[in-house]
Amino acid sequence: PDSAYKTATAIKDFNLEGLPLMVLANWRGFSGGMRDMYEEILKFGAMIVDNLVDYRQPVFVYIPPNGELRGGAWVVVDPTINPDMMECYVDTSARGGILEPSGIVEIKYRQHHLLETMARLDPVVAALNMRLANAADHERASIAPQLKARQQLLLPMYSKVAEQFAD
Repeated sequence: PDSAYKTATAIKDFNLEGLPLMVLANWRGFSGGMRDMYEEILKFGAMIVDNLVDYRQPVFVYIPPNGELRGGAWVVVDPTINPDMMECYVDTSARGGILEPSGIVEIKYRQHHLLETMARLDPVVAALNMRLANAADHERASIAPQLKARQQLLLPMYSKVAEQFAD
């Protein structure tokens, strides 16, 4: 909480002095949980936003090499809060976004998408799906568990690849 308060105060002071502001952003953000509320981190994060909205000199936000800007921290320094004065620059190896990669996969690439991808890319799953579609009722009882077992075997690997892609 102290660093968020100090940052908000420094931004306000720099603005009063008429100085441009350079923010080296490498933050994982505010969780919005009870601890953050109890320690007033969210309050001071809001102060940072308020001071950036009122900033009348150029503000440059830079995410350095291998840096990360995630969650509430992304919202705090998003250039759209003061588009006339703020610009954001990002190194090609930096990462950023409101959600962590696992959260993106959880929301945008759910399990049924992973299963569809398996059916498209894994020849064993594709063959089992084909057999299942053309099977008689008594054959389905033996094919379905094989398909389910193969999907369960591949699911952790496909999830990991999806997270890497989302990052």
